[in-house]
Amino acid sequence: MPELDKLEFVGREEHLNRIISLVQQTNKLRVILVEGRGGIGKTWLLRALQSRLNRVQVGTTEIIDCDIPVFNDAEDLYTQIAKQLYDSTYQKWLLELRQLREDENCISQTAYKQERRQLEKFLVDEINRKSNQQKLVFLIDTVEKLGQPEAREEVWQHVGDLCHQLDNAVFILAGRPSIARQILEKSFNKEELIYLELNEFTREDVQTYIASKEEQLHFTLGQELAQKLIVLSGGSPIMIEFGVEYAYREVIPDWLESEDIETIPGRLEKTGGFEAEMVRHITQLRTSMDRLTLLLSRIYPLDSSDIANLLEISPEDAHRLFIDAQTYFFIKPVVGGSQISLHDIVRDLVEKYVWTDIDPDLEWRKRDSRIAAEYFKQKDYKLGPQKSVLNIQDSSDNSQKSTSIEFLIEEVKQLREFNTTRWLWNALYADAIAGFETWYEVTNTIRTQAKKFSFVNQLLAIAKQFETELTPDKKLKMIIFESRIVHALKDKKTTENEVRKLEGILSEQSANSTHKADICNVLGMLNAKLHLYDEALKYQQECLLLVQRNKLSAIPGVANQVGYLYRQLNNFEEAEKYYKLGWDAAMEVDTPNKGLTQVMASIQNNLGFLYGQQKNYVKAEQCFKAAIDMWSSVESEREIADAEIASASIWVDDGNYVKAKQLLERALSRCDNEENDNRILCRAYFQLGLNQWFSAEIPNEDVWDVTQVKWDLNLLSQAQDALEKSLKLAEKYGREEELPGILHQAASVYWLLGFQEGDRSLCEQALKLNDRSYHTSLEYNDMRYAIDSLVGKAEFDYYAKAYEHICDYARELSDRFRSYENIHTLYFGRILRIEGDVAFQQANYDFAFSKYAQGIPKIFQHGGFGPYSIQHELNLLQKKIERLPIELSKTLLQQLKSQWQDRKALKEWCDQQMFLTRIRATKQPSSHA
Repeated sequence: MPELDKLEFVGREEHLNRIISLVQQTNKLRVILVEGRGGIGKTWLLRALQSRLNRVQVGTTEIIDCDIPVFNDAEDLYTQIAKQLYDSTYQKWLLELRQLREDENCISQTAYKQERRQLEKFLVDEINRKSNQQKLVFLIDTVEKLGQPEAREEVWQHVGDLCHQLDNAVFILAGRPSIARQILEKSFNKEELIYLELNEFTREDVQTYIASKEEQLHFTLGQELAQKLIVLSGGSPIMIEFGVEYAYREVIPDWLESEDIETIPGRLEKTGGFEAEMVRHITQLRTSMDRLTLLLSRIYPLDSSDIANLLEISPEDAHRLFIDAQTYFFIKPVVGGSQISLHDIVRDLVEKYVWTDIDPDLEWRKRDSRIAAEYFKQKDYKLGPQKSVLNIQDSSDNSQKSTSIEFLIEEVKQLREFNTTRWLWNALYADAIAGFETWYEVTNTIRTQAKKFSFVNQLLAIAKQFETELTPDKKLKMIIFESRIVHALKDKKTTENEVRKLEGILSEQSANSTHKADICNVLGMLNAKLHLYDEALKYQQECLLLVQRNKLSAIPGVANQVGYLYRQLNNFEEAEKYYKLGWDAAMEVDTPNKGLTQVMASIQNNLGFLYGQQKNYVKAEQCFKAAIDMWSSVESEREIADAEIASASIWVDDGNYVKAKQLLERALSRCDNEENDNRILCRAYFQLGLNQWFSAEIPNEDVWDVTQVKWDLNLLSQAQDALEKSLKLAEKYGREEELPGILHQAASVYWLLGFQEGDRSLCEQALKLNDRSYHTSLEYNDMRYAIDSLVGKAEFDYYAKAYEHICDYARELSDRFRSYENIHTLYFGRILRIEGDVAFQQANYDFAFSKYAQGIPKIFQHGGFGPYSIQHELNLLQKKIERLPIELSKTLLQQLKSQWQDRKALKEWCDQQMFLTRIRATKQPSSHA
């Protein structure tokens, strides 16, 4: 029998002609949506449109088929669209898309949406450029499969937005009924969107259809057989195609040929109907094509090499089979013809009728999946070195060639991700329990090392397909894994929901549950992310108790987290205790691996910061150096930069601004990629801003009030620039935890610039930034900056001599944040000092000094920093005292001393001031001017 060419399109002439007419005549048309059930002829209609539109000088793309597993979102569709435009468009699109996906969980939602819109605009501009001379039609099939089920509404909103922006292009979308119609009809009017529904053929249509097929293939079906197909097909084009194809290939089922039309319906009732018999007959071919059809019903798309390996045949035989398969109506070429897939309705029918008959215990399918899993695993592994070679070339080539190599790297990444998904899906299908362990190992590596969270979520969706086959233990492990993903995301509400979910799960765990420690650990991290440090500490301490009994290797990491939480709660003694507990546990390991080295370095870094806060700068520097040396041993540049920033922050507090600046500049020099290093850059610029601000104060021994302090405007401007950079990074990359501090400190710098220059607009900006800091702090439970920004409101009002609201701020601080007074003593001390300054300005000296008596010890307890250091506060207080009459000064100093009996250093300071006042008494008296 001669080789059969793919059957040409027949029927649907009315729809075909109408679509062509609409495309040619209507300038406002943007979308034609063709819907119909599976097998109704949508794909054939698109093929015919492609051919005929080209004949009438309308540009058409290759048919883009969404029926392959890579179409997870709108951008996957856009990738195939970009591929149909220009090579340069596709290259730039692919590189920009990778950046967008890497940014998805690294930048704020606002910045992400803006970046996404910019990328979409690039594609729109390229489509409009291509269609400038000739109308362009995009043919897209099986659109009901576009996007993950839970996100399809959003996907179609994006597709609709893109179509709205096209000047001279039309999207022809074909698929089964889906949400697409509902979304698109909301977005377009009747001139912009045309909806067509394909229905079954009438009896007359079927007769015409069969006659056309006979003429096209130059053979006669026979009146009796044709009549049977007319009756049995129910007007379904795909059922007619089955009958015609079997007849032409001379493999028609015996019962269809021999039985009377009157008896056939009774027979079909017992076997599942005409469609069941038609698809079952595929297995009667008993050829390599039969095996390929069964394979494609589960694993698709496939190229010639895939077929050779999965069917275990020679490459030559596989190539011949690949070519021959495309002559069957139910096989369709995809991905530009490089791969083949089974028509989706045929795939559904094979799954429904064939596999249940021939493989009731799933062993055949599991065997296929075992072979496929191993095959795709090897393909995945081979792509790793290929990417590494390209990376080396990329680092050594010129910029023009480098762009081309970056594109090739991106193609390899995409291919590797596709192979990874097929590997893991088949591993899970072959054996859900063993496959889950493979899935967990691979996916967790991608989560922790590559941090490609959009891909991790795709892999998570694959594992969830097999959730019912997993043991309770494995299900719980997957839930915990998903919670760790949530911890890496930026969504506060999702984090809160995850906490509630895990708390419910934890309450159901037995005392000896193997996952209880993991649940507590994740709950600790999630609560810490929400700044709920007491709750976080409770869970991490429980986790530590559990790992001390069952998992000694986890002690260093968990103890380090417990120490961090105690430091956040200002319990330095307990923090040090647990840092050292983690360190001692790590020292029990004779040969530390990279992971343990990272933990040990982190402990030293945390100890350095702790000692720095306690003003023990020698020990702090020793620990920071140890941390840097450890991170250097495992080449962790980012962590080294973290240690340098932490060390710099201590030197800023100590007033060693030159050393702090050197460390910060060194940390910044380690950052070569904003997307990857945004957290470090954000923190480094923040500390640099503080450093430049604090160092900008111009010393003046005659100053007695904070409003008289003068600042180096050049240094203040540098501080403003650094803090603005930090703010932009925090906003762009969704660093919500950094926002309260940046906003407040930027507000302070804006205020000082505006106050000294007399620029009211800068002062207004300062008020807005500080108010935003206050509300953001409350939203994210950052009590430190909620308190600091509230004190900032009082400070700004004091500068502006708007004294009337300062007592309200003090009352709010006491009422709302009283429980934090012992943790944030500096800010409670400052609000009291500000109240004292107001009273001093109003010559109410007794009240002023009663406030100083309360506030200064609190500032002393903390030590302060920069313009808020205890030394700075005492210097200003000394100058105030010098402005008062001698006897009043003595009386007030005596009152201070009597209230500072338990503060030896402050008592000594009072004695010093008393002696200086006596010296002053020998000279001319002073008065408060």
